[in-house]
Amino acid sequence: MPRWSGDVLTYSASYTVDVTYRCAKRCGYCEYRSDSGGLIAWDVIDAQLDEAARLGGREVLVMSGEQVWLLPDLELRDETAFVDRVIEICRRAMWRGLLPHVNVGLLTGESLARLKPYSPSMGLMLETGSDDLRAHAHGGGKRVADRLRHIEDAGRLRIPFTTGILVGIGERRADRERALRLIADVHQRHGHVQEVIVQNFVPKPATPMQDLPGATLPEMIDAVQMARAILPASVAVQVPPNLLAADGWVELVRAGARDLGGVSANGDSVSPSLPWEPVARMREKAASIGFVLHERLPVYPDIDADLQPAADELRRALVGDEVTYVVCRNVNISNVCVGSCSFCGFMRRSHDAGGAWHHDHATVFAKIEDAVARGATEICMQSGLQPSLDLEYYEDLFRRIKDRWPTLHLHALSPEEMRYIAELAGRPAAYCIERLRDAGLGTMPGTAAEILVEEVRRVICPEKLTTSDWVDVMRAAHRAGVRTTSTVMFGHVENWDHRIEHMRVIRDLQRETGGFTEFVLLPFQVERNALGRHYGIRRSPSLQEVMRYTAMARLYFGADIPNIQSSWVKLGPDGVAESLRWGANDFGGTLMEESISRASGADHGQNLEALEIEGWIRAAGRTPRERTTTYGVVTQRPRDLTVPLRPLPVAGGGQ
Repeated sequence: MPRWSGDVLTYSASYTVDVTYRCAKRCGYCEYRSDSGGLIAWDVIDAQLDEAARLGGREVLVMSGEQVWLLPDLELRDETAFVDRVIEICRRAMWRGLLPHVNVGLLTGESLARLKPYSPSMGLMLETGSDDLRAHAHGGGKRVADRLRHIEDAGRLRIPFTTGILVGIGERRADRERALRLIADVHQRHGHVQEVIVQNFVPKPATPMQDLPGATLPEMIDAVQMARAILPASVAVQVPPNLLAADGWVELVRAGARDLGGVSANGDSVSPSLPWEPVARMREKAASIGFVLHERLPVYPDIDADLQPAADELRRALVGDEVTYVVCRNVNISNVCVGSCSFCGFMRRSHDAGGAWHHDHATVFAKIEDAVARGATEICMQSGLQPSLDLEYYEDLFRRIKDRWPTLHLHALSPEEMRYIAELAGRPAAYCIERLRDAGLGTMPGTAAEILVEEVRRVICPEKLTTSDWVDVMRAAHRAGVRTTSTVMFGHVENWDHRIEHMRVIRDLQRETGGFTEFVLLPFQVERNALGRHYGIRRSPSLQEVMRYTAMARLYFGADIPNIQSSWVKLGPDGVAESLRWGANDFGGTLMEESISRASGADHGQNLEALEIEGWIRAAGRTPRERTTTYGVVTQRPRDLTVPLRPLPVAGGGQ
């Protein structure tokens, strides 16, 4: 397999929402706690969540003082009432497509279980490995055993979890080491700790510890190195860049830290006087020491934890319980292609090659006629790249199809095909898209994306359009009013960093144009293609891996792309039905004919009737709804408005 660069540094774009600043504890270093005030009002919380959604972050850090239900003036009858309020905050965040990360102090296992569907990840600082600290002696105390029990309960529930230590609060080096070993032990039992924060104490005014010196940079370097030596490699070491003076975080990255934590758009509630510098500046500093700074979710993609409940709840909040599908047919013109994609079993190099075919207009129209008679509202058309399939060819074909079936939707031409057509025409892609739109093109499939990371594309499709080319074609389509799908082809040589970066490229363009209708997950098919043979890839991604990526896609895109589609051609209808529990809400199309995936080994057939799709959806406990290509309501079918066919020419290449 290819060797990829491991020099990735991550952060989460976050926004902080507080339940209350009150706290039943009194720590000597804390300026978050307040002796007055109550629960934050709902209108304030709603305004904050609206701002968080507008700013485009994905994580909402939900914070609170500890065990606040013990304070009688807050009128929270018990922990259950407090958790009810936290869940409602999380629900309101999810309705806006945001991901809650709950860190509200000690809770029971029962409360953690209640929160799990509404908070994809959670956190609680262990802080130290000793109960003998004056920092915790000012009121209520913090016992290591209590906090470790909370972390253990989260592990039993398979909740992705963040914990950490504080450096410089009066603890000894041995206390830090003990805390890190306790964390490593609980992670070894449950596999749920995704990151450990190594946080330096910063003296704050008007606190009992205001005159202490705080942690030094050498102490922090030592603590990071210790964490990296003790913790499993799968657990990231996180440092807070806003708490370290003079770019100290850069030295901690050199020492082994690989995450900068949440960068909150509305500041640090715990240390309000210490803002973060702009992400662009942090990205420059990371690059100066050889790292690429990537945005991540509050959930790490490869953590061994249960993402299904949160993904399913976010799906329910965004799109409800309907599962959509479209009645469509694939009509491919030809499998003859000048391309060289190593994962493709569909293409043939020439018309003379064994298995090559090229349909004339009469055959194409016969296929469409059959599809329309069977109730199709959409024709999906993708083919190989060849000089005869140029702008004039498709312009004429689309006009003839629309003359015959005025309301039939043409979902046609991948970004790679459009790039090739533009190259043949000597014109920009935008020009060709506009001409084809005027001829009848309705939407475009967002295929040819594969993995939108250049180091991967150089391996699997070096002659195909680049990531920036793909984005440019999609942007031109959206600006021309031609909406598109977006896709990922995964499970070959890429890793999780590539998968997340791929989604970031799509999400950023969606925020710019709003032109993507859905995100379609396409697991790599290993049979009958050079990529699988060359790298010894013996099987397609497991159903478990596909479900995990489905959940990550739902969590990552949120309200930006609310429709997540699974491929029954690649997973089988039972696999798609399972994906409906993991965040998917679209079953795809009836297809009627499928040749591209089957050419690379997919063996789940090439047609599902609408009644079969609806049966699978109902069996999954959901409500089926036939949709248009752009997710509207089907009010008529092309067969209801058909115009007599005019004479057809024979086009390019024979039968």
